[in-house]
Amino acid sequence: EAPPIAEAKFALEDVQTLLRGKPRGTFLFGRNGVGFKAPVLDEFTRNRLNGMRAMLSFYTTSGTSTYGRWGESAKMAALALGRGAHCARTLAALARRYIIDREIENLNPYGQWNHSMLADEDLADDIRLYLQSLGKDITAQKLCDYLRDPEVRQKHGIDREISHKTACRYLDELGYRFTAPKKGQYWVLLQYVDGHERPDVVYHRDHVYLPRVFELERRAWIYDDDGNRLPTPPSAPGRRVVIWYHDESIFYAHDRRGRAWYHKDAPATPYRKGDGPSYMVGDFFSADFGWLRDP
Repeated sequence: EAPPIAEAKFALEDVQTLLRGKPRGTFLFGRNGVGFKAPVLDEFTRNRLNGMRAMLSFYTTSGTSTYGRWGESAKMAALALGRGAHCARTLAALARRYIIDREIENLNPYGQWNHSMLADEDLADDIRLYLQSLGKDITAQKLCDYLRDPEVRQKHGIDREISHKTACRYLDELGYRFTAPKKGQYWVLLQYVDGHERPDVVYHRDHVYLPRVFELERRAWIYDDDGNRLPTPPSAPGRRVVIWYHDESIFYAHDRRGRAWYHKDAPATPYRKGDGPSYMVGDFFSADFGWLRDP
């Protein structure tokens, strides 16, 4: 007999609470807009909870073809997870047990799998120390290389290598997130305005510069996207025009990578305001002659 829908809804709310985590705020100061703490769940438990959430959602959502149909809800949840009949039966057993006593049975809806290397606490501690030594230069590939090191393999009895995707999953389990760093506060004393958007600059560009360029282009050869000159001669009469363009690149002292692996509990750190000193490299080129060079 299928469980009552009302009890299944209460169980679904509890599952969603476990997956969401505890609120960051307090009752004293309010909780609006402060988000939730990341729940401490191993991958095995998280997968079971996700499966139960999918099944209970199908079972308790009115207006759907699976509403109130226990077996069909389990099948749809298994299909949503890319699995089959075994997964459906396991999800049904997990959800039924959870509705009764809020216990999460030690059943794997995905079948058998290899256990994570992080189950070895000594190895997990060594990995944490290694990642701390890398500072801001943590990458999934470096973790792969570390677990491939002969000394590490001999010390912990490692007999297989991990893929880049598995390394990313291990980093996530250890509390790291691939994101932009948290930024500390800084004081802004001056307000800078992009000179390209000043009214006088915009007017000169639209009413003086661009019309003049379009006029000159009528007396210049036209090239296709591959750099081949089209046989059509310049359309405007008069002396042929060769347009030289100015190309430049600016390199800044504070150029940096925006995203990397950072621990989710890492504090915000102060950072330099602005891009720092710059170095500009410029040159001239034309479609007719290429880069400008001294003969």
